[in-house]
Amino acid sequence: MVRRRTTFNPLDAAPAPRWYVVRTMHASIIESRQLKAGANLTHVFVTAMLAWMDGGWEVREFSSNSATFFCTRGNDRRMISIDFTDPHDAPISGASHLGARGYDPD
Repeated sequence: MVRRRTTFNPLDAAPAPRWYVVRTMHASIIESRQLKAGANLTHVFVTAMLAWMDGGWEVREFSSNSATFFCTRGNDRRMISIDFTDPHDAPISGASHLGARGYDPD
């Protein structure tokens, strides 16, 4: 018998809150808002894609496996995602987050 791993779906309703996050392609947060626990994340994801398209943006790539899509308008590019954690609590890439917390190597 072959064991199969359970399929993980980041858009399944969860007992904990999630965050809708819009970033530039340099990872700067433009917008974030908390989604209530148990929200229909598939509906939030699809509605967001349609809203961006209605706003004149072209959806280029998307993945429901990572709950992320990318869209462009002219030279602007955005990454929209449903995140598991508050994006303002997550450390920034690299060691640059140490300076923001008063890191003193001496």
